[in-house]
Amino acid sequence: MNNLIINDLVKQNPWWVDSQAKAIDPKKTHRNIFETLIERVIHRELITSLVGLRRVGKSTLVLQVVDHLLRAGQNPTTLLYFSFEELPEKDKGASLRAIIEYQLKKCPKEKSYLFFDEIQYVDRWNSVLKHYVDHYAQLKFTISGSASLFIASTAHETLAGRIQELVLRPMGYGEYLRINDKPNTPEYFLHYLSWGEFPYLEKLPDWAEKKEYVNDFIIKKVVEHDLPRLKRVYGNDIVNLLNVLITHSGQMVEIQNLAHDLHLAQNTVREYLHLLEKTYVVSQNFNLGIGFRTRSVRQRKVYATSVNALVLKTVQGLQSDLWQHNAGAMIETFVYNYLLRKNEGEIHFWRKRQIKEVDFIYSTPETKLPIEVKYQNQIRPSDLNNLLYYCSKEHLKKAMVVTKNEQGTKHIHGVEINFTPASTLL
Repeated sequence: MNNLIINDLVKQNPWWVDSQAKAIDPKKTHRNIFETLIERVIHRELITSLVGLRRVGKSTLVLQVVDHLLRAGQNPTTLLYFSFEELPEKDKGASLRAIIEYQLKKCPKEKSYLFFDEIQYVDRWNSVLKHYVDHYAQLKFTISGSASLFIASTAHETLAGRIQELVLRPMGYGEYLRINDKPNTPEYFLHYLSWGEFPYLEKLPDWAEKKEYVNDFIIKKVVEHDLPRLKRVYGNDIVNLLNVLITHSGQMVEIQNLAHDLHLAQNTVREYLHLLEKTYVVSQNFNLGIGFRTRSVRQRKVYATSVNALVLKTVQGLQSDLWQHNAGAMIETFVYNYLLRKNEGEIHFWRKRQIKEVDFIYSTPETKLPIEVKYQNQIRPSDLNNLLYYCSKEHLKKAMVVTKNEQGTKHIHGVEINFTPASTLL
C-alpha cells in the first residue's frame, strides 16, 4: 500500500497513535437511531450499511459508534475508519482492498471493526466486501453513503444475505427539540419546519444562507454530483424534474403529463423518479384504492423527503405570506416524513374517482389507520366526510386528524377520531 494511503489512514484514525484521541466530541448528542446502529455493529455478523440523504449526519453517527467502542475498552488498533469521498477516483478501487489487507496484517487474529464512509464511489466495492465477508469472519464491516448503495442492481445481488440496511432520515421534530435543548412551542415548530431537519442549518444566521445550503449542498449535489457518478443521467433534465417534485410535494403525479411538460420520454421520467427515490430525495406514495396494479401504472403522489427543502424552495422567510398559502402542503409533507421515520408500517393514500380522498392510510399487520391533515383554524363537520366514508367502507373504528390546534377525541358515527396537533408528532 502506498504511503499516501497509510498517511490518510493514520490521519483519519488518530486513536492508533494517541490513546487519549477521540473519534468525535463525546458531548455531541446522539440521534434516535444510535442505539439500533450500535446493536447491529456489535452484535450482528452481517455488513451494516447506513444510507440516507446528504448532510443528515451519517459520518457523525458512524464516528460516534467508533467513540462508543473506544470508551467501552475496545483495542484502538482494531478500529478502522476511512472516508473515500476525497480520495482520487483512480485510487479508490485498489485502495479498498489494500486497506482491508493492511488491517488483517495489523490484527490477524483479533476481531476488527472497519467503517467505510462514502463507499459507493469505490468501483466494485460490493465484490471486494463479499470476498472478505466470506473468508474472514473476524472482520466486521460498517459502510455508509449519501446515495443508495444499491442503485446498481448487481450490488444488491452480490451481497444478498450478507448485509442489513439502516436508513438515517432527516431529523424528526422530537430529535430537533432534544438535540437543541428547546421547548415545544409554536415558534420552534416553525423553525423546525424551516431548517430543523439538518444539524448544520441551525448554525447559519439568515434565510438566504440556509436556502443556499439545502439547494446547493444537499439537493443539487445529489443530482449534479452523486447520480452522474453512479448512473448515466442528464443534469438539466433531472434537475428540472426534481424542482417540480419538491415544489409540488404531495400532489398527484401523472407520468404521462410530467413527461410531456418536461419534454422527456415516459420511461426516462420513470427511471429518474426511481433514482431520486433511491437517493432519498423524494418518496412515492401509491393509491390503495384502485385494486391490484403494478407500480408503473398506479396513481401516485410524490413527497419531498425533507420538509425543509420544500419550505426553503417555496417561501422567502418566516414572515412570508406564502406560509399561510402553502401551509397545507408543508404540514402534509411533514406528516408523511413523520410516518416514514416511524418505520412500523406501510404508507398509502386512498382515492376514489377523483371525488373522495384520504391523505394517508397507515397500515401495520395489526391495524389500518386512516389519517387526514386539516391544518386550519377551524375544522368543519364536512371536512371529515371522506374520512368517515372510508372508515364505514372498511369497517374501521379509529381514525386520526392532524390539526393546527384542535386536540382531543370525538366519537362520530361510531368512529373514534383522534384530533392531534401537528406539533405533537414528535
